[in-house]
Amino acid sequence: MVVKTEKTVGYRWKIDFNGRAKHSWHNPPNLANPIGYCDDFERVPDHEQDDNNAHLIVKRSWDIALVPIKQVPMNMFVMWMTGNTLSLFPIIMTVMMFKTPLTSLLSYKTTFQKLEGSHHILQKLVYVLSHLLLIAMALWKCNAMGLLPIHPSDWIAFELPKERTEFASGGTILMS
Repeated sequence: MVVKTEKTVGYRWKIDFNGRAKHSWHNPPNLANPIGYCDDFERVPDHEQDDNNAHLIVKRSWDIALVPIKQVPMNMFVMWMTGNTLSLFPIIMTVMMFKTPLTSLLSYKTTFQKLEGSHHILQKLVYVLSHLLLIAMALWKCNAMGLLPIHPSDWIAFELPKERTEFASGGTILMS
């Protein structure tokens, strides 16, 4: 019986995973260390590493606490852009200005639960106060739109509603 041997063509880009290469990872060639490499490094003490971790936890908790304050300028811009008319878009934006801070206030414990320790009282206070600021802005927007019942005529039947002193119209004169 004749056994036929196959001749393999040796390519430079071919990698032989079955055999052992000249320079495997277990037997590296003698190369010089790269620039800046040092074999005799000093190990960082654990207490310094713990201090660094505590600093990072406090920094992360402040980052979480300041997220609502960063939303204030954007909400002010949206309030200005939507105007004070009673139409669909301003009402939807006003509802979202109420909904977002309320849902965040109801889930503030899960927001700070990711962080370890119980030293986040000031950060939680800033987080809650900034959400209350966002709710106050939404209330101001509702008042500007005329949705809040703040006049006596809204509550008392015999009280007359406020009379407007000026009327504006596009191009026509209104006589009263």
